Amino acid sequence: MSFQTFSAKVNYRAISLHLTVYESGPGRPSVVFIPGMGSHAGSYTDLIPGANVLRALAEEGFNVVAVDLQGHGRSGGPRGLFTYADLLGNISCAIDYVVEQYGGPVGVTGSSMGGILAFYAGLTDSRVMAVVCHNVADLQNIRPVLYLRRHRLVVPLAETLSPWLIRCTWLPIPITAFLEPRHVFDRPENVRHWQRDPLFVPAYRASSWVSLFLYPQDKPAVEAMTRPVRIIVGENDRILPVKPTQAFYDRLRCPRDLVIIPGAGHMLLLEYLPTTVPLVAEGFRLYL
Repeated sequence: MSFQTFSAKVNYRAISLHLTVYESGPGRPSVVFIPGMGSHAGSYTDLIPGANVLRALAEEGFNVVAVDLQGHGRSGGPRGLFTYADLLGNISCAIDYVVEQYGGPVGVTGSSMGGILAFYAGLTDSRVMAVVCHNVADLQNIRPVLYLRRHRLVVPLAETLSPWLIRCTWLPIPITAFLEPRHVFDRPENVRHWQRDPLFVPAYRASSWVSLFLYPQDKPAVEAMTRPVRIIVGENDRILPVKPTQAFYDRLRCPRDLVIIPGAGHMLLLEYLPTTVPLVAEGFRLYL
């Protein structure tokens, strides 16, 4: 299938956001793609030779628009500085672009943290008709997905200090406080590719961590979701594993399905692209 590839820009509160567009053509359904933690659209096109997620989705017949969230990749804003509301605003700007260029219907998908944000975008933006999430988590209570020993000390301390930390827009806290890099990819060489990417963001500001993960007041209940949702998770995912994913899924009352990929780890869309992308496309064909 033929398609065009180009970059575009949209603005969110005077911050320029970089969009990577794989355009299949007028009349085709459109998908907004949200990258994972520290990453950007290019992480899903160029990081691993032969693993271009956006191209693969476009070849399935979709217009694909990937957004570099503010403070990430080629978008503007201080590196790693954002709020939960900002990130949803970024996604809404990408949806604005899709609606203006292609009309509806619009689906949203994402990987890891991007999958979590895709879920909340579908919950809060009425223009989203379906969501396919690689990974989910309840941002009102992230304790079920905390899996490292250091979380037992760091998270209660951060919760206690959150009224102060949420004002610390200057204090970087490395992503490795939240996850173990060797658990992101199954292949060690891919971890090295990820960490050596010059656009990779290795740390988020303290205020960003608190706003996204430790401030439940501005997060809607997951049970409020009404849009159709497909959730995809690897059987051996150590970062956002099957058990809490199943518990999250069981709480939903919307049309939904859960796909567990046997033998797969965390980075499904890159290391298991031939298996995962058709499942993403199938989810949108079912629900868009």
